[in-house]
Formats: sequence, structure tokens, C-alpha cells
Amino acid sequence: MSTISNPIIPIKQEFYDICTNKIVNWDTNSNNYLDLKALASFCSLGFMLDDDTFSKRIKVCKPATDYQLDENKNINGINKKWEWHYKPTERSFKNTLNDFKELFSTIIKTETINKSILLPISGGLDSRTLFVPISDRKNVVLASYDFEGGFHESETGKILSKQFNIPYYAQKIQRGYLWQKLDEISHLNNCMTDFNHPRQVDAIPHWKGLADVILLGHWGDVLFDKHTESDKINYDYQLIHLKNNILKSGGCELADDLWRIWSLEGTFDAYMMERLDKLYSEIDIDHPSARIRAFKSLYWAPRWTSINLSLFNQVGEIVIPYYSDEMCKFICTVPERHLADRKIQIEYVKKQCHEAARIPWQKYYPLNLYNYQRFNHPHYYLVRAVRKAKRILGQYFSKSPDLITRNWELQFLGKQNIFELKKNLLERKEINKLIPQNLIRKYLDKFQVNPVKYAHPISMLLTLAVFSDRHYQE
Repeated sequence: MSTISNPIIPIKQEFYDICTNKIVNWDTNSNNYLDLKALASFCSLGFMLDDDTFSKRIKVCKPATDYQLDENKNINGINKKWEWHYKPTERSFKNTLNDFKELFSTIIKTETINKSILLPISGGLDSRTLFVPISDRKNVVLASYDFEGGFHESETGKILSKQFNIPYYAQKIQRGYLWQKLDEISHLNNCMTDFNHPRQVDAIPHWKGLADVILLGHWGDVLFDKHTESDKINYDYQLIHLKNNILKSGGCELADDLWRIWSLEGTFDAYMMERLDKLYSEIDIDHPSARIRAFKSLYWAPRWTSINLSLFNQVGEIVIPYYSDEMCKFICTVPERHLADRKIQIEYVKKQCHEAARIPWQKYYPLNLYNYQRFNHPHYYLVRAVRKAKRILGQYFSKSPDLITRNWELQFLGKQNIFELKKNLLERKEINKLIPQNLIRKYLDKFQVNPVKYAHPISMLLTLAVFSDRHYQE
């Protein structure tokens, strides 16, 4: 007898066959039972929902659940060991902050003891928070990357490296890197997320051998912030808010087109709303923000964020403090007013590491953790307007392109990228067994007219094209 014990937020996917009730490996060629409804949902979200896979027969084991197995990997018992909840312990913010500090430091120390650490650090808050408890360690390396023509996220790492005398490595994510990495990405994530976001694949080869573990800040922004503006909104509004938050408008348009082409029953919108309603209603939490956080942690984190963590396995052991069971349980005890606006992380950095707090916060650049509140103050609007005007004039006179802020801009825009995009979407013939070429051409045309809206469906079509070449068989 053995047990698969899934953590609250799984990093690794475990699969089972619903016909044999047996744990299986992901068989890249067992797609005779394609789940077309799951594929439509996949296109609208960018990740597989709940326990979906490409196959009707193969499902993913649930989070926070134990699966008892016999010697042949047959599932003999299933036990749900924990549920997301909201039971706040009334305490002062100071006490909440101290509890977080103790837990956060303990998790990182326990997971990294006697190991060298690589910390990818950006201009945001999650990785900066991770830096605090390891700032005095002797076996730390910092790394970061910038988009070619994008915001200089590497500035944070450069400053901390100089102030704390820590080795630092920076890479530039190159325009069009994706076309040489498609096979590598599809092998690592099995095409179970879109190809729009795993930009780390271009930087990670430079990080190999730098440390024993790689310390990652994934999911901190979801755990340590509010998810609704009010705690009084009713269930129906919560569901609409959730739908608008996780579904991509261009992806829904593609899903709707595919629904009709595949002659599926009903409408995609009705199907999706029914699924979201069922999953959301099963979460026994009254507070809207806590309930939405629980939904995202149950269905978004393990099926989107976790999938591309496989990229980091090339560097070393992965340590994700915000993913830990202890951190998830802690969050369920924290009053929502303490989590709102990322107060815990901000005050933690300010109190424990003044140097890190003084570095500009990318979201409110050039302001830092001490003065970022000024960003939306009417007196600061003029400063922002002048900075924006200077940037626009500088781009105009230098004839430089707009600032790159999203990965798809780097990979899908420009003459060479459009050439590669069309080549991969129109010359991979296996996808036409699943999606007609005239529909693909339709979305290529839409993308060139409105790239912001249609970058996501284009990325989903690219993902399905690669999937079809590697996996799909009639």
C-alpha cells in the first residue's frame, strides 16, 4: 500500500484513469477520447479547469487530498484532508505581522538550511519580500531578466547586489526567443498552459549551477491582497466578478467559435457559467474576497502557476514559501482588513530591511514602499503626466518602439515574429484535424487589427498546434 498525499497547492500533477480508477503517467499519445468541452474551457482561461485534461478518461488528482493505492496503483480510497475556509483570529495588525514574520522565516530556513540559494528578483513585491530573511546569508545569488525594450526590472537586483555584496546575474529576454523554444516548453508543460507566459525558459539556461535551490515568490500577490472592493457583494455579483477576472475575452470568443464548429450541446457561455457556479458554490466561505482567493488557489494556482514551475526544475530544487501548507492555513486565520492592499508584505519589508524598501516599486515607479501612496494623489498627477510626455517624446525622436511590458509583445509583434507565427499556425497540418484553417486565419487577421485582445487566443491556437503535432491522433 502507498499514498499520494497532495498538498494544498500541488506543484506536480498526478493523473488517474476514470475508467480503470488507476494512477497513470501522462500518456502523450492516448488522446482517442479528446474532451472538446475541456479544450474550449482551456482556450478561454489559458489553463485546464478543475481536474480537466485533454482526455475525457484522464483526470488530475485534487489538491489537499490523499489517495490510497494498492501495489498496482489502483485507487482504493480518497480522503479530503483540508478545506479552504475563513476563520479570522481577531488580533492587532502588529501581532499579525509578527506571526507572518515568524512563519515566513521558519519556512524559508527549514527549506533552505545548509543549501545555497538562487533568488530571481524583480521590481515587484513578492521576490523583494523573499529577499528579507536571506539578506544576511552568505550563500545567496540574485538573478533577474529584462524584456528587450522593456522596463528595467533588473535594477532592483543590481541595487541589492551592490548594497549587500551578493553575486548577481542578469539576462535579457530576447525578441522572438519563443520560436526556438516551442518543443522545449511543450515537453516541460505538456501543453497544459498557454505559451504566452513561460518567458523564464529563455533566462534559466544561464542560471544552471548557480545554487542548490531556487527560491520563488509565486502566489504571494494572491494570498496577500484583497480580491473585491467590498465585503458586502452578493453571490451572483461575486460569480460575475470571478468570471470577468479569470476569463479572457478573446479566449471566450475563440471558445465560442470552437463550440459551434464542434457542434457541442448548448452554448459555451452557459456551460462555463454552470461550471464556475458549481465549483464556486462548493467553497464554504462567506467573505467574498476570501472566497475568491480560495477559488483561485484551488483551481488557478495548481493548473496554471504550477505547470510552468517545471521550467525552474532545470536550475535546482524549488522552494515556494507562499505555496506551503502552513502559509495557506495561516492566511485563513488573517482578517481580510490586514490582507488588503498588501499591507503585511509592505510593512514586513519596511521594518526588516530598509534598503529593500527604499528601492522603487515597479508598480508605482519611481516611488518606493515608503511613499507609493503618493502615486494616486492628485498632486502627483502632474509628475506622472510630465514623465509620460518625456517618454513619448523620447520614443518619437529616437523612433524607438513602445515600452515592452508583456511577453506576447516580444514574441508576436514585428515582421519576423508574424512570419514565424503564421508558419507555426498554418504549416502544422495536424491541428486542422481539430480546428479548420479558415478559423485560424480569421484569428490571425483579428490579431493584427487588435493585438491586445487577440494575443491570448493566438497563443492558445499556437499551443493547440504544437499539442496536435505531438499528441493528437485520430
